[in-house]
Amino acid sequence: MRSFINRLKSPTQPLVQQVPPTLTREEVVDSYLGYLGRAPENDAVVAAHIDLYRTPERFAAALADSSEHRDRMAALVHHGRPTFTIEEIGGIAAAFAAGDRTTHAGKILRIPDWFDCRLNPDSPAYAGQMMRLWSAITGRAQYDPTVDEDTPEVVHHDFIYRPAFYSTGDAALAGAHLMAIGHILVRSNLPKNGRVLEYGAGFGQTSFAFARTGAKVDVVDINKAFVDGVNKASAFFRTDLTSHLGLFGANPAGEPNAYDLILFYESFHHCWNAADLIEQMKGLLKPGGCVILAGEPISRVNMPEIPFPWGFRLDWENISIMRLRGWMELGFQEAYLFHLFDRAGFRAEFFPDPNAHWAQVYRFTLV
Repeated sequence: MRSFINRLKSPTQPLVQQVPPTLTREEVVDSYLGYLGRAPENDAVVAAHIDLYRTPERFAAALADSSEHRDRMAALVHHGRPTFTIEEIGGIAAAFAAGDRTTHAGKILRIPDWFDCRLNPDSPAYAGQMMRLWSAITGRAQYDPTVDEDTPEVVHHDFIYRPAFYSTGDAALAGAHLMAIGHILVRSNLPKNGRVLEYGAGFGQTSFAFARTGAKVDVVDINKAFVDGVNKASAFFRTDLTSHLGLFGANPAGEPNAYDLILFYESFHHCWNAADLIEQMKGLLKPGGCVILAGEPISRVNMPEIPFPWGFRLDWENISIMRLRGWMELGFQEAYLFHLFDRAGFRAEFFPDPNAHWAQVYRFTLV
């Protein structure tokens, strides 16, 4: 992108001053995200683009012709990693289901020729082709979260004595999740006796930690077995925690602006309509409330598994899970996720943790 930025400084590049600019800041940001997969460097760069290119059409043409865009397109097709095609997913998923973790290790799904990475990631056209890609990966015609996100086998799991990560018998894994739960509590900014809403809570271990501090907690899950199991555990531990059957965006409080905190732990990446959900959450939070994401596949650097602003993770394991389950296994580039929250009126913060992926915390505070 450096050569593209240098064009802004070139004294030989005439500015078209006779026509008032029609190119807006929002169009500059959208075009960056669509063509380059990232946000502009700063407001000065945005202003320079508007002054130089004047119209959305000229700016789009310049981005399309930039070396950064061409390199990005080449990277999407040639990852430098072994690839597989849509037609090979069935066999790869079968190997995954059989427990084979070596034969296809490191492989990345090759983007189909019909997929246009130049589309604006906020546009209906982009969402439409991403849904087409979901159908191609899963072999399913139409996405229905009540069917495709279900995990009926959890009805046989223990929700009280050895739930969730405890059931694996892996002390290191359990420790990593416990560190994540602690970090989430530390970064929650939750007031004493505050109110919490968790979406996609599963076994609800993070929500139980909040409830044991005295918080009033609602959790929402799409799976009835999870809902029933969490309510059983809540009664056992005598917490003010209630689990509800529902979709992302549901409001168990029944009134606006009821929650101090909305939490996603390993669940936000199953949300198909993230932009709409973020807007919805504004009406669920109290003034100054926040959204926390943890344990989510958010890319802070360029990586072939998440080569676009948002979309399916292309590594062989997640593609196999999508074929076997039908799940949305989405990933987000950090710049695009910040763009969505910023546009909705949230301030974004990232809190790293060297101990575990699950303990990386993103906090978005309503301002």
